[in-house]
Amino acid sequence: MLLGKLGVFVGMLASAGGVLALCGYHDGSRAGHTRLLAYSLFGGVFGLHASVLQVLLQAGQINAAGVMGMFDLNLIFLLRGTPVWDAAAYRGVGFALSVLLVLNLLRVLTLQRATPPASFYRIALVGQSLALGLVAYGFTQLGHISVTTPLAKIALILHVAAMGGWVGMLLPLRWCCSALSNASLAALMQRFSRLGIALVIVLLSTGGVLLLTLVSPSELFTTEYGRLLLLKLGLFGVLVGIAAMNKLRYVPQLLTVDRSAELPSRLALRVSIDREIAIAVALLVLTTVVSTLLGPAAHTGM
Repeated sequence: MLLGKLGVFVGMLASAGGVLALCGYHDGSRAGHTRLLAYSLFGGVFGLHASVLQVLLQAGQINAAGVMGMFDLNLIFLLRGTPVWDAAAYRGVGFALSVLLVLNLLRVLTLQRATPPASFYRIALVGQSLALGLVAYGFTQLGHISVTTPLAKIALILHVAAMGGWVGMLLPLRWCCSALSNASLAALMQRFSRLGIALVIVLLSTGGVLLLTLVSPSELFTTEYGRLLLLKLGLFGVLVGIAAMNKLRYVPQLLTVDRSAELPSRLALRVSIDREIAIAVALLVLTTVVSTLLGPAAHTGM
């Protein structure tokens, strides 16, 4: 179940990041468009398989018959109506819609001679948002969050969506460090920083709602779940700190008039984004562990 949920996270990040990057956060080339669509398509396919895998793993765990027990159709269909099935259904439909959307965009791209403008993908972004909204809603069907208030579930959906957009964009931004001139890269990073600020505000506000709903202040220090949440908050703080350094230090360096410093400044930004990706991966793994294997004291045994 742990690997299945981690796969869903990875699929969602790639699906969200690829299409979002097409709305003005890329190098502008046809090859760049194709790579971002392939990135998003990979996310959709990977997430779809990970969603199905969670049902198969649940069936195998109940069957206790090894790998072949995962494919017991009678037992799989007996899982209908359970939280695992419902979560997989929402996620599966969401990822399937995402895959169909991206395949259609790839078809349209091959028929066009000119590279489409960013506005071409805005309608696609709406469709992708609806598809990934279903994926995010699937997270409310499982675990301790499934027995909380509607406000907490809405906060979780927005939290997952905001994290998907931010983290999913990191790899496309890294690609731009090699493909764009310093001035173009600086303009792109400045646009993304404005989007990033909005996403951080959403993450902080929804994270606060979830924190107040799931644990008491004392449980943050006295339970394993609470201490891991503090570690998660610490990693998030590091992630925000790196993003702030990109905005305040490395992006201004891109605008230097000294041509000899153009390549080093781009490399410095790329290394910083690599650090951001590494911290994001650690945060993703920790989130998966906390949400799958542990739970707040008030929901233990549910």
